[in-house]
Amino acid sequence: MKRLIRFASLILIMITVGCAPDYSNQGEVIDETLPEEVNQELAIVPNYSVSDNEYQVLLPYKLSQSRGVITNQVANRLDINALENDLRRHSTSVFDPETHVFQEGQQISTSELYSWLERESDSTELGLNPAVNYDENTEEDEIRKQEEENPRYLSHILEQNYLARTDDNAVQLAGISLGIAMKSNYRYQTEIGGPFYYHDIPKQKMLTEANRIAEEVVRRIRAKEGLQEVPIMIAIYREAPRDGLVPGNFVTKTTVKGGSESIGNWEEIDEQYVLFPSKEGRDIDPNLAATIDKLKTDVADFFPNYVGLVGEGFYQDGQIRKLILEIPIQFNGEAEVVGFTQYVYGLISDSFQTHFDIEVNIKSNDRQESLITRAAGEEEPIIHIYNR
Repeated sequence: MKRLIRFASLILIMITVGCAPDYSNQGEVIDETLPEEVNQELAIVPNYSVSDNEYQVLLPYKLSQSRGVITNQVANRLDINALENDLRRHSTSVFDPETHVFQEGQQISTSELYSWLERESDSTELGLNPAVNYDENTEEDEIRKQEEENPRYLSHILEQNYLARTDDNAVQLAGISLGIAMKSNYRYQTEIGGPFYYHDIPKQKMLTEANRIAEEVVRRIRAKEGLQEVPIMIAIYREAPRDGLVPGNFVTKTTVKGGSESIGNWEEIDEQYVLFPSKEGRDIDPNLAATIDKLKTDVADFFPNYVGLVGEGFYQDGQIRKLILEIPIQFNGEAEVVGFTQYVYGLISDSFQTHFDIEVNIKSNDRQESLITRAAGEEEPIIHIYNR
């Protein structure tokens, strides 16, 4: 009964206590990031942010100059989300969110980026992927040999811009972050309409090629007008397989100081996303894997419509930082949603340790029914039940 009262209290608080941001003191600034031929315009830097670790965003919001390229180049949708979000997170260590404002990349155009992602050849000298030398008369075995010796390592280059206020109440470009997405597995064909072949790319070989690509990208960025003195953070992302159930991860990063074209030492990034339940999950974190297995069993014992559970753990330096669980179940009414959420709430409170963030998404027919979250260090989860 005590837990039910606590649950009801949480719902009541969420309904009665709004947490709306204050829009009344947003600061107007002059956007000096526009090209010289375009008139300067007023922009807004909101005086609030989602959290201390999130950037404020310059308004009106500007889409990237190469918006949409990523969806055509990166095969796994999970990689697209992780690449964008984790690059912004890593940028906070270089461009302080207290003094910088986020803007999507404005320096690399769509056509330019596509040319960089091509293979190097006589017709596309800007291509950053290695060249191959065969034609329609080349034997299939030779084509396969060349494709696997010289795969298309590079999938995408994600640009993010970071702006800073000046003394005269304007914003100027103060930093560029580049996420260089590299394949871990290369898919290719030897003829149009033919079968697909797959080739695993060793991590060390990928890193060697990524360093070569990064050096050339920095040289090209520095050649652009007005970008000679802008610091550039570069992070190398290793993609998951195209059918992977969790995203890949950033593996290394570096920062090129303003005025320099030289890439110094790379800093290793020890991060990974882990699927639960899985053999990898049991090997990496047997205790958490056992807790998740117990949760599955407890839910299945009491709710016959339960159809499974999948989890994604995010690890840094070998330690779990966040766990996201998704529980799909077929509900017959709102009372059942409430009852099931109450039950899972109790299991989360009693079973999972509190040193990492946890998020539980309860869904039916691809619809979000309820959400349970708990921040690291907190004892009690927070619940939200969506209107049906």
